[in-house]
Amino acid sequence: MGIYHDDLNDMKPKETIKSNMFNSKKRSKASVRIHAVFVAVFLIPLNSYWIMQMEAIYYSGHATLFVLFFNTVCSLLLLIVVNIPLRNFVPGLAFNRNELLTIYIMLNLSSGLVGHSMLQILPVSLAAPFGLATPENEWKELFGQHIPTWLAVRDGRTLEGYIGVLKSESTLYKPRHLKAWFVPTLVWSVFVFFLMLVMICINVIVQKQWTEREKLTYPIARLPFEMTDPSSRLFKNKLFLISFTVISLIGVVNGFHFFFPSVPYLRIRPYDLSSLFTTKPWNEIGTIALTLRPFLVGLIFLIPLDIIFSCWFFFCFWKLQLLVGSVIGMRQRAEFPAQTAGAYISVFCLSLWVGRRHLMRVLRAALYGVGEPDAEETAPLKYRAALLGLIVGFVFIVLFCWKAGMSPLVAGIFFVLYLMISIGITRIRAEVGSPVHDMHFAGPEYLMVDAIGTRALGPKNLSILSFFWFLTRAHYSDVMPHQLEGFHLADRTRMNGRAILIAMLISVVLGTVVAFWVILDSTYKHNHVIMTWAGRGSFNRLQMWLSYPSPTNFTGLGFFAYGLFFGLFLMMMRIRFLWWPFHPAGYAVSSTYGMRGWWSMFFLVWLIKWIILRYGGVKAHRHVLPLFLGFILGEFAIGGFWALFGIVFKIPTYNFTAWW
Repeated sequence: MGIYHDDLNDMKPKETIKSNMFNSKKRSKASVRIHAVFVAVFLIPLNSYWIMQMEAIYYSGHATLFVLFFNTVCSLLLLIVVNIPLRNFVPGLAFNRNELLTIYIMLNLSSGLVGHSMLQILPVSLAAPFGLATPENEWKELFGQHIPTWLAVRDGRTLEGYIGVLKSESTLYKPRHLKAWFVPTLVWSVFVFFLMLVMICINVIVQKQWTEREKLTYPIARLPFEMTDPSSRLFKNKLFLISFTVISLIGVVNGFHFFFPSVPYLRIRPYDLSSLFTTKPWNEIGTIALTLRPFLVGLIFLIPLDIIFSCWFFFCFWKLQLLVGSVIGMRQRAEFPAQTAGAYISVFCLSLWVGRRHLMRVLRAALYGVGEPDAEETAPLKYRAALLGLIVGFVFIVLFCWKAGMSPLVAGIFFVLYLMISIGITRIRAEVGSPVHDMHFAGPEYLMVDAIGTRALGPKNLSILSFFWFLTRAHYSDVMPHQLEGFHLADRTRMNGRAILIAMLISVVLGTVVAFWVILDSTYKHNHVIMTWAGRGSFNRLQMWLSYPSPTNFTGLGFFAYGLFFGLFLMMMRIRFLWWPFHPAGYAVSSTYGMRGWWSMFFLVWLIKWIILRYGGVKAHRHVLPLFLGFILGEFAIGGFWALFGIVFKIPTYNFTAWW
């Protein structure tokens, strides 16, 4: 169970603003005034532009590749600093805790939408089928006829200006270009809204079970919770100040090293142990990097001890699996994504089983309107409304796909699998808080192709499925976990749930529109540095599917089943035996790309945390926690400064989030 401060007595407002729909009389101790939402609305375009510039243009930071977005933490820190003089001189304009968290939550959702593995991929994908088509690849002949005119951009001159070689006069702001992009961006914006609505409704349904009954700890929400808690005294804690200062100074020095190589570089460079294993069968184990990142050490420390152990243990388990496969002459690396997908879906199945009684209560409340525990005024949505929103949103998504040319059955199966994986990721975030939860090449389309083959799916289905690569490519910046963490923060601070729901919907609508704008604006101006893989990857894969049809992949299905049932086995053992140390969430995240570089930090932090709890107990853990929060905030603050510095002066800068 998470360790939180429950004393919120100092949150009482000085006055009640009756005209504000964001106030709650029954439950909230601190209102959310409408001016906080206006501030978030003002910051969302700036924040989205910041992300696009630093992630795709100058590569000065990759905020949305990690579960805690450093750009939103930096924005929250800046608001807290600005709040100090406001509280002293203009108290009526100062933000209370709930208002700070509302702004933070809205920025989080908009950041996820514009993120590296979300909408950054979509506009280029809309241009790729016809803009990257050549006589050599024969894309127009293979699948051009299966793409509706309203789904992608077809105008040749617009595409030449967007992804052509000559970029000297390229700009989005030409009538022809705006007209060509208007319909595709509009229809995809509506699609994204309904998808986000479905996720919000699912989160409303599961939140009570996960938070109140299962007592999940939500590690990623811990830092903003502590930053905004007046009773925590985080910013006056000596251990926090020491770690924050030291890590900040290291970030400053490393930033200067980027411009002046004679300045020392105070960072442990990753060392890949696999370079020591060059002979068979050892050369099959892949990357085993040793490294140290302060902010990752801080994030990992927030994870429960047993799950940290499971993460590094199962990383070694995956490597042992590769070694054994090499010994018996079976190459498994290509089948790992299917096994990973099975592990994530096992987490979904387990959460469904554990919460089955809660889901039955939800169903009875939705159908009969009796016995609903969340019927009070401050709940985000009544269960009947949440279930209705889920159904309406899902039906719209299937109709969208059907109108685009997909079979409703294929579309339904695809999005059921996608939501199962997304719920599994959201559950892992709420329980584990792993620094990253990437899933490369493990999307629903791969499972469906493995199950029945490309020929059975047909060219129409495969062509439209390829546009959803922005959802399934890697799952770095999934929005659903941030929605649930937003509801959790609202619940912990006794905020009006309906107010935060309205704020989320505003953020989704504005964040989607702004994301399309900043992405198109930036890619028109800087096409020479935009990753063309975002357009080529999905449709090169489609070209291969159509040119070389494949049958059912029984090996891939076998690995998927293995990952699924092994994850179920781990949880059943955990339920039956209290001494069982392995957790299926650790098994799921340990196979990801990020774990290859960070497993050593999981082991190090596990050892440190075990020693602290073994010899100092919970009291010692609470005492040293600010030290690790300082690791996170110190590196985020200076890293965010260097990223902004690069955008202002239009130059690359020190990237503290670089993988290597």
